[in-house]
Amino acid sequence: MRRLVLISPAAATCRGHFDELAGVEVVERYDLAETPDTSRLAAGLAGAWAVVAGGEPYDRTTLAAADDLRAIVRWGTGSDAIDVGAATAREVAVVTMPGANSEAVADLALTLMLGCLRRLPELEAAARGRDWRPPSPAGDLAEATVGIVGLGAIGRAVARRLRGFGCRVLAVEPAPDIDFCRHYEVEPASLADMLSQVDAVTLHTPLSPSTHHIIGAPELARLPRHAVVINTARGQLIDQPALVRALAEGAIAGAGLDVFEREPLPENDPLRTLPNVIVTGHAASFTRLGMGRTGEAVLAALRSMLHGRLPDGCLNPETWG
Repeated sequence: MRRLVLISPAAATCRGHFDELAGVEVVERYDLAETPDTSRLAAGLAGAWAVVAGGEPYDRTTLAAADDLRAIVRWGTGSDAIDVGAATAREVAVVTMPGANSEAVADLALTLMLGCLRRLPELEAAARGRDWRPPSPAGDLAEATVGIVGLGAIGRAVARRLRGFGCRVLAVEPAPDIDFCRHYEVEPASLADMLSQVDAVTLHTPLSPSTHHIIGAPELARLPRHAVVINTARGQLIDQPALVRALAEGAIAGAGLDVFEREPLPENDPLRTLPNVIVTGHAASFTRLGMGRTGEAVLAALRSMLHGRLPDGCLNPETWG
């Protein structure tokens, strides 16, 4: 029997289907999700052939202690918590689910964008209180200029939605799909050129050393004062203290954030109280569609590996003989 350890709590949404995998012993260790204790994580992986991983860190030390581990299967698309080089050196396949949750994440990105541009928290507070309506009009998504940073599966899903609003769409992407851009009238642009033109910017790029704090104080200063920032990707893409200053000083109009540099968001974090911020708790893919499609992709990857086939989404295929 091959031991499969379920760590991502999202795996519980399709728990019964893991029992259908032939020759697999399923162990549930949701208590290890997001743990910073790598020694505790390594102990939980003892004897594991594969793990369905959340956001917990898989570093060189953890991987060295997990002698039997042959696959880290991420419930999602990000791999920033995994030392892929160390995994490759130990012949551990790293598998992600590209595109599985793209529709759900794109929906929340548009929800946050609309909420920020229309100043939804302010509208609701006014209607619930004595003002009924704010004194000044809100912005619009219709015919707005929107910048997308990262034109992968989620970025493309956002671009498709924006077309229905008649938006001008600018995209920052090192290797854009030219046919997609032509069909959906997406204009490739540099980050510096894009920022000064937009009403909203939304982040959909993976976290890497080159994208860490891709939006910092200099980038926020380039944005028009009426612009809003949306992030449903990774919190570390934004210099959070710089964003708080820009929001508090009115340098930008608002932000819609599903991810943060520290998660859960600390109780005393100013982002919780700023009136021009909408926050959600890393829930962009936490929908019936998002969970269902990701679960199907995870199970398909595991079935492929059990039959000796290279799974889709493998970041280091050289490890899979």
